[in-house]
Amino acid sequence: MRKLALLLVFPLLLATGVIAHAATGTVDFFGGTYPDLKNPPTGQCIITAPPFPGPRGLDNYTNAKVTVYENNTCTAAENSWVVQPGKHFELSGTWYPIISIVAVKVG
Repeated sequence: MRKLALLLVFPLLLATGVIAHAATGTVDFFGGTYPDLKNPPTGQCIITAPPFPGPRGLDNYTNAKVTVYENNTCTAAENSWVVQPGKHFELSGTWYPIISIVAVKVG
């Protein structure tokens, strides 16, 4: 019985070595209909549009940087911006809703 329990627990111990990381705090979006991100995962491309239009801007209340993209692949393009923790970012007040945040990546 002890060996069986050990055999069942051992894979769980190995699996815990791969832990998803998350930033602590909230990314508050404004404009659009995308919900705020609470303790968002780091390193993942999070698509914020569709639904269109995406958010107009955000407030980064996390402990990690947030990169804002106008594309849905989260690739470093001319139109990407880094928002440091505690900072405010607005993509466009003039061109919204034509131009909006399409994706973000935390961390």
